[in-house]
Amino acid sequence: MKPSVLLFAAAVILVPAQAQSQEAEGWYNRVVGYNSHGTALYARVYCRRDGRCHSQRPQAYAHHRGTRVYSYVRREGGDEGGGGVCRDIRRAVGDQHLTVDGAKKAANDAWAGTVRFHLGEKYMDLSNARHIIYTCSRSSIKEGGVTTLGQSLTRCEIEAQPCHPQRQLEANEK
Repeated sequence: MKPSVLLFAAAVILVPAQAQSQEAEGWYNRVVGYNSHGTALYARVYCRRDGRCHSQRPQAYAHHRGTRVYSYVRREGGDEGGGGVCRDIRRAVGDQHLTVDGAKKAANDAWAGTVRFHLGEKYMDLSNARHIIYTCSRSSIKEGGVTTLGQSLTRCEIEAQPCHPQRQLEANEK
């Protein structure tokens, strides 16, 4: 009996074992075909215990590098060749006034205050602004003692694009 046990042990060692049993679950390299030279093509697959195998999904490439800048051009002047750099359009509503001119002046002051707060003093000059639009209408708020019969108050809204003033060259740089 001893020689038969040794013979059986030698057969188990020398006979190639099965690649993996169907009981194990995991990643395996499997033959999926052959190329024109006759060599085998392998693919990595994940096999479940029930025998179903799935191929590996391609990894999505995430672009982590920033935008490449190949050159830089410094442009002088604004979009329309006038003043400096312009910002987004700002709106402001002024206080009510007896005349339209007074209401426009109040709207100008409110716009300059808003622009000064958000963008700074360099942008608050209305003479550098573009696309200035006034919308004036009767005010719906009546203050006691201010109006008399037949008088109405006017309030204006201004909408304009604030721009940085154009740079001035000094006399010795010209």
